[in-house]
Amino acid sequence: MKISAVNPYIKSYCYFSGQKNEPVKKRNKVECRYGITPRGINGERLVMGGNAGDYFILTRNLSTEKVGSKFIVESKLPEYKNLKMLITPESEIKSDTMYIGIKKKGERTPSFKGRLYGSIRQENGRIDYKMQEEYIRYWMEGMHSKITELYQDQNNGVKEDYNFFIPSDGDGTRYRDITTLQGGVTKPASIIPAELNGKKMSLVQSVITNFAKTGKLDKMFDLVRVEPAKGSAYAFLEALRTNQLSTKKPVVFSWGDNFSDVDVSRLMKTHEENNSAFTITTIPTDKSQTKSLSIVKIDSLKNGEIKEFTEKPQDDYYINSCIVDELGEDKCLSAVGPYIISPYVLEWIREKYIENPDYFLHADKGYDFSSMIIAKALKSLQAGEITDEEGNNLKMTLHIISDKETWSDLGTQKDFSKAMKAIKQGKYANLPYEMISTIKRNVDEDGNITFDNNARKLFDEMKKNLKLNTKNVISYYSE
Repeated sequence: MKISAVNPYIKSYCYFSGQKNEPVKKRNKVECRYGITPRGINGERLVMGGNAGDYFILTRNLSTEKVGSKFIVESKLPEYKNLKMLITPESEIKSDTMYIGIKKKGERTPSFKGRLYGSIRQENGRIDYKMQEEYIRYWMEGMHSKITELYQDQNNGVKEDYNFFIPSDGDGTRYRDITTLQGGVTKPASIIPAELNGKKMSLVQSVITNFAKTGKLDKMFDLVRVEPAKGSAYAFLEALRTNQLSTKKPVVFSWGDNFSDVDVSRLMKTHEENNSAFTITTIPTDKSQTKSLSIVKIDSLKNGEIKEFTEKPQDDYYINSCIVDELGEDKCLSAVGPYIISPYVLEWIREKYIENPDYFLHADKGYDFSSMIIAKALKSLQAGEITDEEGNNLKMTLHIISDKETWSDLGTQKDFSKAMKAIKQGKYANLPYEMISTIKRNVDEDGNITFDNNARKLFDEMKKNLKLNTKNVISYYSE
């Protein structure tokens, strides 16, 4: 017996007819017993065992060092040809005669009798992730008025009028497995397994819906065009430069991949009651996670004034000094958004960046909103460079997400799966009922997620007919 690597992307464990240790030659008969195992990352690989090759084919290997091992599998059977399935290290498809999953180094996988055959289709070239305007303007007739009508009674006490801004200008690399599954649209444009007014929802729509609940959002959402992958601050500054974003009203700023049921009206009320120049929404975070987040330092929760703001601190002394005892043991506050920016700060931003092209066009550390806007605005507030019309100093204050609210950054497939499962368990309860009910319908008890009724119907039918047990498989219907 000899183990032969027949392709740099495929390792087949094969028997061949010939002498022991004899080099494999073309004339030797090779019989693969245990299946194709395309290489993943860090010792993980996709395993298709038993007769899985009779029914499924691997169509794309999405594995990278950043996202780990991810594969898209499709059915060979014509009745399920429109169903694409994302296989992650948590996924599993199996029956009495087949197995599909990602095997980690050193783990055993189920073995089955029977011959396996299959193929891999390699696709070269980078997927085009340019923003598609129709997804940003994906605000169906009637949706805005319906949400406003349902939630307008919650908005008493919010006095000012507001603008809303959602930057979307990156490639969404961490979320690429989900966008690839759906055909390569940008991350905010990706469909989530939810409906509103009987229509499918994109990720960015969930943010817009939460804004609409304030009763302060206009029906149409304007698109600010920017060069791709510049950074969130670039999109914001471009909106100010072209006067698409006014400096006369406070701005509610959030990202298109934030998935939450945070009460934005309560945030607005906090902003007005504190007469704040800049309000930062925060969430309690274990100090062990702070090195990858934006961290704020405060004197006390009662005061609420932010003293320091640091993007991804690496200094352990600084991290220990961020701990807020009132929140519990080893808890810090991380800034997550949404944020509210007052007209005073907007005018300062315009003066500093728009009227100074060198600052705008040649950002020293890229156009990151946290480091370029928030951190520098805080220093200017503390130096008395930003004041109201009477010359009074202003401050940056915090707003803490309550225990009854849930927030998540859907930056990766793991974040996406975790959030969808959390809805099944009763989290994100402040989202519109139709959104919650459709997501619950498209997430089953085994963690399998489908994006709509078509995908759910095909997936359930396939499981029944092939007698499959599945776990943590994400499926998408593609016509």
